Amino acid sequence: MTSATTLPDAASVPARPPRLLGLYLLLIIMAAIEAFEGLSHAPMLFGDMSAIPGPGLGGAIVKTYVASHPLLALAALAFATVGRLRYAIIALGALVLMNWLNYMPSVVRHGLDFGGLSTFQTPVQIIAFPLMGACAIALAARQERLGLAALLVSIPTLFDVLAVVAFGISVFLYGF
Repeated sequence: MTSATTLPDAASVPARPPRLLGLYLLLIIMAAIEAFEGLSHAPMLFGDMSAIPGPGLGGAIVKTYVASHPLLALAALAFATVGRLRYAIIALGALVLMNWLNYMPSVVRHGLDFGGLSTFQTPVQIIAFPLMGACAIALAARQERLGLAALLVSIPTLFDVLAVVAFGISVFLYGF
């Protein structure tokens, strides 16, 4: 056999670059957090359906979000674990867009609430996060700037984690 037809041995195949390894780890952590959150809300589908607010299209959107959240998060976790970076980003981006769609029945029914704490939170969740998710999906689909795409789909999850931590600290300091 010539050297052109032989397969390289395992020692000569380079491992994943360290930069991509960090992206895989970031996506695994974000997908695990989202999977935990999605699975914690999943029992709502098997109990009393009146716990899910809203009849009609709004209620159907909320039910679809609750059902798809753990599936998308577990898919992202599986893709990131096996090394499919762009598919993990697309799954997390779809999760961000589904989260935005989940807010739409409330926005249609009550409008944009800019009072109190939601002065910052509402525009971010209704405007910025869906744009980040859509941009991340576009970047991952084109296989461009995967680091930026991973960061864009991680920001909404980090925002939610920081909001829970801030709430916990405020309850600890001031009581409920």
